[in-house]
Amino acid sequence: MRIGLCVTGFTRILQILQEVLPDDDVFELSRAEVVQVARDVDVLIPTVAPIPAETFTGPRIKLIQQYGVGLDSVDIPAATKAGVLVANIPSARTGNAESVAELAIAHMLMLSRHMPLALQRFQDKRVGSPLGNCIWESTVVILGYGGIGQEVARRLAGFGIKIIVVSRNGPFAEREQDSSIHVDKHVAADALHEVLAEADYLVVTAPASPENIGLVGKSALEHIKAGAYIVNIARGPVVDYHALLNALRNGRVAGAGIDVFWREPFDPEDPLLKLNVIPTPHIGGSTERSLTGIGQAVATNIEMLKRGELPSNCVNPEAYGSRQRN
Repeated sequence: MRIGLCVTGFTRILQILQEVLPDDDVFELSRAEVVQVARDVDVLIPTVAPIPAETFTGPRIKLIQQYGVGLDSVDIPAATKAGVLVANIPSARTGNAESVAELAIAHMLMLSRHMPLALQRFQDKRVGSPLGNCIWESTVVILGYGGIGQEVARRLAGFGIKIIVVSRNGPFAEREQDSSIHVDKHVAADALHEVLAEADYLVVTAPASPENIGLVGKSALEHIKAGAYIVNIARGPVVDYHALLNALRNGRVAGAGIDVFWREPFDPEDPLLKLNVIPTPHIGGSTERSLTGIGQAVATNIEMLKRGELPSNCVNPEAYGSRQRN
């Protein structure tokens, strides 16, 4: 099979795919080449590249297989109409959710201990400053309680904090979640504003589904506890850019740790980054353990496709077998 990785420069991902799929032609392409190259591939791996409706006009393409969870860049209705399967890899138990959760906590620690300022004070040979805070005895609200949200909660349990989780369906969905993880309160999305009033930290892990775009917006930030910190390791558009900018400027939000942006790569000269923001370049899941675990799961799905089986975690199974492919 011909398998196109829709990003250039991610040499480790390309290497992993070539190792786990030795009998296939795995190559990289730029996002600008996606539509043209799609006419002559069996599988596209989007990473962060847009996969528009024009991608599905050729007769050969069979599967859009994400190298991870996010499918917000894929036109799933167009793929389904064309009979092209779309699948992702669940975050848990591949190293992905675990890696992203660790980065979220790293952001929390860097914000609470004023790490950028501390590094500058070291250069200035100033000892014992800045005066930061500790996470202990704080309240953390985790917005989104899928695989990544659960791994954040699991790791925060040892910090001696109050953990509140917010999910679309609230506690009624707990049977689908790991009961070994302790949380102090679990509420539905309509109680978000209420629990934000308690939040010393808001950790955003909710997917960028249509109903979640701008979920952390002007109204939400007007309800958040003054001086709270926000960490976004989900997708940029879940947090409204202008609302966050204004909240940082007026001090309602004390700082933000951001690994995902509204457009990527993000402009390092953007006004948001002149405020108390710690940016990282979408590296949450970019660890050796995570990339290897995801690569193995991707290879398993592609082998299933070769056998004529429905790949695991396919989000549009109705497209299965709906058209004859070469």
